Amino acid sequence: MDMILIFASMMLMYSLVYGPAKLVANGSVVLYTLMIDLIFYGIGMRIFHTYTDVSKILAFKDLVRTALATLVGSVLCATLRWAIDPLPFTTSIPYRVFFLTFLCSTAALWLWRIIARNLADIVRDNVREEVELLPRREIEVNMERIANLLRNQVVVVTGAAGSIGSEMVRQIATYNPTKLILIDQAETPMHDLMLEVNEKWNKLDVMFIVSSITDQYRMEAIFRQYDPAYVFHAAAYKHVPMMEENPCVSIQNNVVGTRILADLAVKYHVKKFVMISTDKAVNPTNVMGCSKRLCEIYVQSLNAYLLKSSEESTAKTQFVTTRFGNVLGSNGSVIPLFKKQIEAGGPVTVTHPDIIRFFMLIPEACALVLEAGTMGNGGEVFVFDMGQPVKIADLAKRLIQNSGRRDVKIEYTGLRDGEKLYEEVLFKGEEEVPTVHPKIHVAKVRQYEYEEVCKQFDELETLSRTSDDMSVVRKMKMIVPEFRSNNSKYETIDKELDILRKG
Repeated sequence: MDMILIFASMMLMYSLVYGPAKLVANGSVVLYTLMIDLIFYGIGMRIFHTYTDVSKILAFKDLVRTALATLVGSVLCATLRWAIDPLPFTTSIPYRVFFLTFLCSTAALWLWRIIARNLADIVRDNVREEVELLPRREIEVNMERIANLLRNQVVVVTGAAGSIGSEMVRQIATYNPTKLILIDQAETPMHDLMLEVNEKWNKLDVMFIVSSITDQYRMEAIFRQYDPAYVFHAAAYKHVPMMEENPCVSIQNNVVGTRILADLAVKYHVKKFVMISTDKAVNPTNVMGCSKRLCEIYVQSLNAYLLKSSEESTAKTQFVTTRFGNVLGSNGSVIPLFKKQIEAGGPVTVTHPDIIRFFMLIPEACALVLEAGTMGNGGEVFVFDMGQPVKIADLAKRLIQNSGRRDVKIEYTGLRDGEKLYEEVLFKGEEEVPTVHPKIHVAKVRQYEYEEVCKQFDELETLSRTSDDMSVVRKMKMIVPEFRSNNSKYETIDKELDILRKG
């Protein structure tokens, strides 16, 4: 593009000096001459690297570099004109043409860079950057099947104001449910969601309820009043370092809250209860991951208990679990953090150079949750094919590169409490069973007896109200023996339990 603009500038300046008629009369000779001269402008561009991606970098130094390149080209052309006679198939170009070409081509190249940068900014505003960061194609789902499931139904979404919950609300709203019940304890994000829903789906019957899922009386009043057919449970405390310091709160919100909702789903004959889990629940190394594994255990054991105890004619709630990895762009995820650090000039903090994670886009994760809900018959743990894991350090490098910044460095801070280098989607010995969707599989997980689960969970809930973190985590490890802390103060409990098990 630079060379085209420079060549056009030379043609224009020659026409300005001699007139269009002479340019037409001597067209081929002038063309040969200018093409030879163009080589010297190319040399100037090569020296000053004006071919750098102009859509990402546009600073005063870049404009100066462009002007110097065209100046060098014009000087070299004039030097050649002075040193040798024109070649037989060329014509003599006046010196003033080279000077005017310098002015015109510099202005043209500057304008091109400004336009290209603005166009790139518009594209970035309208194209999800997260798609470019994933090393795979975006996952597609059967939207018609989801629509048939949710159309004219009362649907509850917990954690509705969060990254996953709010995207699920957007997708469910397009399927025209009879009523949409949205629950979240975060007032400000809930207010923002209310403004968005009222603007985009103003004819939809929506209830915005600010409440904690641990408020059993409030939750029961909601189920009794609205009689939901489907529940999508996305409410949870999810930040690993925060829950590592607050295991009692993790149990009360994630585990006790899930148990309250699941029991109410059975009591009020909900058709399907879809719980959103995480790959951190597999061989957990932190409190948050283990709390989500406990949620999986409860809804699975409850589903199995209902199958055994209920009569065939009795309507049974189907409990389905969906397990997937990190979500690009979600609240608290690395991308918003990295972007903020890049804007501040760095450094971008990565815990370890070899740490890897599975990633999904928010819309595709939510669409897969909805589709898994349509195919589940109860008791399944659905795992999603998330492609190849991504190195967090590579993610940081791409974001820095996309920003156009060259002065931002990456700083490695060390693994956080409870963090491990890689996540898994299956326990050791677990198997996957394919489904009709190539990206959704069913994990064959270990089964727990519901009566024993209830007994253990009662004890765990009681401990969580004592604020005795060590006792709570010890109990969690006893229920989930795969839970082995990593880079955490709770590693001492693992050693104690190992001794007891050997004894």
